[in-house]
Formats: sequence, structure tokens, C-alpha cells
Amino acid sequence: MIDTVRLNIHAGSGGNGCISFLREKYRPNGGPNGGDGGGGGSAYICGDSSFNTLLHLKFTSTIYVERGGHGGGKDRTGRNGKDQIIRVPMGTLIWQEDEDGERGGKAGGILRGKDQSSRGPRGTGRGQEDEDGERFLLADICDTAPVMVAQGGRGGWGNTRFVSPTNQEPLLAQNGERGDRSILFLELKLLADVGLLACPNAGKSTLISRCSRAKPKVAEYPFTTVEPVLGVVSAHGQDFVMMEVPGLLEGAHSGVGLGHQFLRHAERARVYIHVVDGLAENPGQQYQMLNNELRQFSETLAEKPQVVVVNKMDVTDVRELQDEIADSIRQRAKEDGIDDLDVLFMSAVTGEGVNELLGKVVQMLDATAKEVAEQEILPEPVKWGQSKRTPIRISREDGVFIVQAQELERLVGMADTRDRRVLLQLWDQMNKNGVARMLEEAGIEAGDTIRIGNSEIGWF
Repeated sequence: MIDTVRLNIHAGSGGNGCISFLREKYRPNGGPNGGDGGGGGSAYICGDSSFNTLLHLKFTSTIYVERGGHGGGKDRTGRNGKDQIIRVPMGTLIWQEDEDGERGGKAGGILRGKDQSSRGPRGTGRGQEDEDGERFLLADICDTAPVMVAQGGRGGWGNTRFVSPTNQEPLLAQNGERGDRSILFLELKLLADVGLLACPNAGKSTLISRCSRAKPKVAEYPFTTVEPVLGVVSAHGQDFVMMEVPGLLEGAHSGVGLGHQFLRHAERARVYIHVVDGLAENPGQQYQMLNNELRQFSETLAEKPQVVVVNKMDVTDVRELQDEIADSIRQRAKEDGIDDLDVLFMSAVTGEGVNELLGKVVQMLDATAKEVAEQEILPEPVKWGQSKRTPIRISREDGVFIVQAQELERLVGMADTRDRRVLLQLWDQMNKNGVARMLEEAGIEAGDTIRIGNSEIGWF
């Protein structure tokens, strides 16, 4: 089962603005008419109940979203890039990774859809950390609402935007803003109300096939089931989803027998059915071992309510030794601090005791408040279409003043810095946004070199 995948997503960059002037007969001074560039497409992830695994993304490691079209003359605006929606199964966790491959890093702004008022996972900083603090949760996909994971860049302004009473011939336009790049790690944890946990060959597959229409492979050898199986159960006036987790071995918490992959899915269940093999050499020890594995994998998982049921009651030895088996399990439970454990017996083959088991499960589901898997809302979300400006910074290196100002970099990228008129208009823009004042405070003098983006110009 493919339940983890890594994606490298490049949102579309914005289109460049246009430098253009109206040229018509009898209108020698028609004025500027350069259009704006179109916005780049954004990437969204949304839940889709028709998917059960991440297999469709396994060989799609890099996704490029369409960029915006460039602006044109006659005030023609470039077309917006088309958004891309990535569909994943319900219960998929989205983790942020840095470019160096470590999980964690800057969240590129998470929004449900384009509606700024929508509820859901969002934020401008890091989300919830895992236990080791090595990765950061951006979103938990539990419904079909799209979640933005990479925002497209804004289109650049055409020269029409720079007209002013003192500048009737603007020679500047903006480059399109670069789209976000997100390196994501997707982890699927199947959504279910009830989880079936047991050692191999305890009868979980037989039980889920009797309770629901699920058709797992059933055989007499261990590890017949090698991936989780879901089934919808209708019992005692209530419908719920039951999930069979493949058999667990001692050491499952550390990955023995693919235990990590199996226990990951068990974390979502609200109630567990702990199936004990009645024919095991020591049923009490088997019960205690499995509980220890749950506890070592996750304290949260171990603290969830569970129903303990001994299977294979149809075998004479199990039926005759019911009291001894129950006492053995209760003794082990008492060692773990659990008093008066209720132990049920059933036969998944004949159906004896199954109805009583399901009745107990329904009672526990009713008593357990359903957890709504919503990511904590973080403050100051990045709004749709909101500027992602970074602070202006001035530094000096080898006698060159380096200006880090996003808006200026986008202007210089399309400017002909050999034209003195263009330099004067750049100077005017630096005055407006405070860069000129910051350079003077840093001690710049006439003739010094300024580096903005990849361009170098002289200070005058």
C-alpha cells in the first residue's frame, strides 16, 4: 500500500508587465498603454473519497503549475495561470519540508480555497510539530475543501501603472512575482471509527468480513492481510467504519514486521477492538505484549478506549477454558494498572458473540466524543492575492551596496539601466519606498555601485 509520497510543487509565476506606448495616426503622443501580467496558478490539495492510497502520486515527484501570461500593448492584461488541484484520500497529512530534505520549514501560506474567511488549516509560519520536532504539519485533509499549498505569483505591473503628474512617459514595468515552491511530504492515515488490532492469525479478517461487506483475504497462515482493510458496519441502529490493521508482532513500534506502517493507520480510530487468539500459548501475555507495543508507539494511541475479545470460541478447548483465559488477561491488565477489565468471547467463524461485541462497541462510540480532525488555525494567514513582501535590507560587500527589496528587484529586471531616463525613474521609485534614504544613512556616496537583483547601477 502506497501511503507516503514526497512532492516538489512549483506554483506558477506571474506574467511580466508590458512597456508600451499608443501609436496611432494623428496621435503622436498617445501615452503609455502597457498592460499588466496575469497571475500565476496556485496549487491546491483536496480530499477525494474515491482514492484509498497515494499510488497515483508515487511517480509524480515534481508538479509545475501554469504561469501567468505577459501583458501586452493597448492595455491588454495577460491571462491568469490555471490553478492545479491535487486529489488525495481522506485522512492525508501534509507536512512541510525544507529544500535540504529535512521536514519542517517555512509554510508558504495555507488557505482553504480562495475564500479568505474560510475555516481550516492556514498560517504564515510553522504549524504543529511532530514529537521529535523534525517536521511541521500544514494541513490534515478530512473533507473535500481545497487547501492551498503553493500560491501563484502576482502579475507584474505594466508601465501604465507608473503614470503620474510628473512622469507622463513611464519607462518601467514589473517582472512577474515568482510563485511559491513547496516541498511536501504526504502521509496517509486512513479514517475509521473502530480499529481491529491483534497478532497475526487471530481472526481479524474473518471478523470484519462477517460484520461488513469487506472481503479481505482469509487463510490459515500468518500475515494473510498485508495492508489495512476498511468496511462499513451497520449494528444496533448505527453505522460506523471498521478498519482491520494487519497483524502486529513484538517490536512493531520500532518497525518490526512493517509495524510503523500499520500502526500509523490505527492512530485515527476512536475505539479499538483488541482481538486475542484463544488458541495462543499464553493469551494473557499476547494481550500485554500488544498493549505495550501501542504504548511505545504512541501514548495517545494506548490511552484510547478498547474492547478486549477472545476469538475462536467455536474450538472446544477455548470454550472450556474461558474462565482461565479471562483471568490470565485480567491479571496482565492489572499489572498495567487496569482493574476489572471486561473480557468478551466470540467466534468470528460461527458469529457467536459478535452481536454482543458490536453492541459494546456502539456504546463506547456513543460515549466517545467524535474528534474533529482540524488543524489549529494559526494567526495572520496569507490572504488570497495579498503581497508576500519581505523587509527591505541594505548590506555592503566589497564596496558594493546590496539592496534586497522585492518590488525594486521586479522593476530592475525589466529596466534598461543604460538609459538615463530609466535611471531617473528608478531613483524616483527608490525615493518613494524609502530605499534612497536607507542608502544615504548607510553612507553611500556619488559613484558608488548599487546591486539590485542581478543588476548593478551607479549612484548619482
